[in-house]
Amino acid sequence: MRTAKIFLALMLVFTSSACLASEGVPDPDPNSIEGSSGQMMARIEQIIYGYVAKGGLIERLGKVEEDLFGRSLPGTIAERHAAILTFLEIGTDEQPSMMFKLGVAEWVVNKKIRASESATRRLEDLEVNLTGASRNGNPIVMRVESLLATLVMDPVTARSVLLPGNTIMKFRFMDELSPAKSKKGDYVRLELTNDIIVNQCLVAPAGSLLITEVRDVKRPRMFGIPGEVRLSFNELIPLGPQKPLVFVGKEAENAIKEARRAGDRGEGAVIGAGAVSIAGAALLGPVGLVSGVFIRGNSIKIPEGSVTFLQTSGDIVVSAYPIPSSIQITEPVITTPQPQSDLSSTGAYNPDRDTIIKGDVFNKNAYGANTPTGGDFELPPEQQVR
Repeated sequence: MRTAKIFLALMLVFTSSACLASEGVPDPDPNSIEGSSGQMMARIEQIIYGYVAKGGLIERLGKVEEDLFGRSLPGTIAERHAAILTFLEIGTDEQPSMMFKLGVAEWVVNKKIRASESATRRLEDLEVNLTGASRNGNPIVMRVESLLATLVMDPVTARSVLLPGNTIMKFRFMDELSPAKSKKGDYVRLELTNDIIVNQCLVAPAGSLLITEVRDVKRPRMFGIPGEVRLSFNELIPLGPQKPLVFVGKEAENAIKEARRAGDRGEGAVIGAGAVSIAGAALLGPVGLVSGVFIRGNSIKIPEGSVTFLQTSGDIVVSAYPIPSSIQITEPVITTPQPQSDLSSTGAYNPDRDTIIKGDVFNKNAYGANTPTGGDFELPPEQQVR
């Protein structure tokens, strides 16, 4: 019955898309849809398939629409690109994005998401795990909603919560970093090791990505001149569209010291083993490089699996998933930002447990509207392209 309602709702959305496009609906705040048609097409394909396809824009766009919705959308190419990106990553006042919902489904099953994988790969693996077979060939939107109908009783909604500044997060390197292999402009993936939960609302599940960029590489030279790697941290990519900025601050350094004392090796380097470890690198960073790390030495290598600690740079309102009472954590370890205290001495921070924060939850969703009461998976209206 619920699947039938979803299908009818989707059909209504499709038939009304042309009218919505003509109204010139602005981009949802705080994110805008920018870039050329080619850039937007590449971004869409990376999200869905994990690669950029070959061929003309019209042909590629038609395939994406068929795979997602089972039919083509009205509007210009730019409008269709913008609408699809909004649908995938931002959502509407009434509905979270598709990637938000897919992340919830994956977290409910595995208590972790695989944010580095494509949407189709994650969806197929979930289907095989739950039903024994993939529903490949059916519209992706229907497959996601069908999974959610199986996993949770109520429709998935988003709620706005305040993620405090200086919230400590533990990350694991998914890629090796070294002057021998890395080069300027490379991206290095870090994944969150534990859930971030604010007032029983899931902000970022374990497995959420932090994409970092190699700013500069200098290989070791003659006469003992050591090599150097400079790495910049970007935003954490949580369930919702708002991306918290992170950096190495006092709270993160305290967590690093505690991990060093505890001998936390992660799956790679021993934390605190000098310049070859990310903990040492974070503390060796020169003044002004608080958003990244600076590593210097003759034999620098940060293996895959090495761990580090970062913290949010300031308070930010983010959209999160209100966890149903049936699957809420019953014995939480409460972790709150403590800017003036040494977390290693108080024992308030446990890096092996989820970060759970008790705080005020805004009675609005991520886009300023009243908390939604539920509904079906809808395609957002076409967006203006700036």
